[in-house]
Amino acid sequence: MVTFISLLIIVAIAYWIRVIISRKQGELADKEHRQREQFLKESQSLLKSETSAIPSPAISDKTYPSTNEYYRIDVTRHWNTQGYTITESVKAEGIDLIGFKEKELLLVRCETALREVKKIDLQVFIADCTTYIDKNPMLQGRSCVRFYATNRPLNEEAVMYVRENPASIHLMEEF
Repeated sequence: MVTFISLLIIVAIAYWIRVIISRKQGELADKEHRQREQFLKESQSLLKSETSAIPSPAISDKTYPSTNEYYRIDVTRHWNTQGYTITESVKAEGIDLIGFKEKELLLVRCETALREVKKIDLQVFIADCTTYIDKNPMLQGRSCVRFYATNRPLNEEAVMYVRENPASIHLMEEF
């Protein structure tokens, strides 16, 4: 009799554990779905604002405008021709453009203001990209490609850093 009661208690505990686990899994799935929907809405609104912010194609693609905004527009056009859907990110500090193409995530920094690009500038950009991906878990399944686009010269240490870390950062000096 004691064995039967013990067996009944064990079965009841196992049943309650299963109910609790399935409820937690459902809550987690709901939370992920809400985050995914919110991310998609934010991305779509950013994409809509990006398409309205790009001026007409009267600006020549072969000249480099002196302002950072025009340079950013040229870089955006370049990546659009490569098949990426580009959005400007106003929420990501240190990242000027975010692009998507299938399972790829493109993060771009457009720099025209510095006198000379240094190794620390590249390292800060990589750190900003990592922080952005960590804050947006929906992006973690994508392969990340980081580009530092600049029309400014790089110092020798920065050039060596790019050569030594081809998987971490790519340089886009002129296109």
